[in-house]
Amino acid sequence: MDVEVEGVQFEDDFEINEKDPDGKKFDRVSRYICQSDLYDMNLTLDVNTEIYPLSVGERIKLMLTNTLEGEQNASGEAVWEQTGTQMDDFEYVMHGKIFKIETSQNVDNQQKLYISFGGLLMLLVGDAKPLEQFKLDMYVYLMVKKLAAN
Repeated sequence: MDVEVEGVQFEDDFEINEKDPDGKKFDRVSRYICQSDLYDMNLTLDVNTEIYPLSVGERIKLMLTNTLEGEQNASGEAVWEQTGTQMDDFEYVMHGKIFKIETSQNVDNQQKLYISFGGLLMLLVGDAKPLEQFKLDMYVYLMVKKLAAN
């Protein structure tokens, strides 16, 4: 079995700036608007608040990857081992599919990455360079953990 190492696709720290900006639509879900540190990305993320409550002003680390193990076989399937996964370091994990990618051809070279996690949506907007490895219909894991207050 051929195995190739797949590194983390995207990772950044975000500050939560708004919660439910258009009002609350569902009982157990909130939409959060966040801003990242490293890549200056804008993030809109739906979260099941019954499982993982977040507050405005909190900081989170967000990782997007296409495998939990960091390895895939030749057919693109995750290679599972008994040694634990990247997921062990995070508090909230979802699996979803990229359903739309928009890249502007303007000078700013912005990209919009749309992902659905079983109906919970995510939109990541920013410079296309850190997002270029993501492809339409790719399955990804989203992993989130709260960062300690400064």
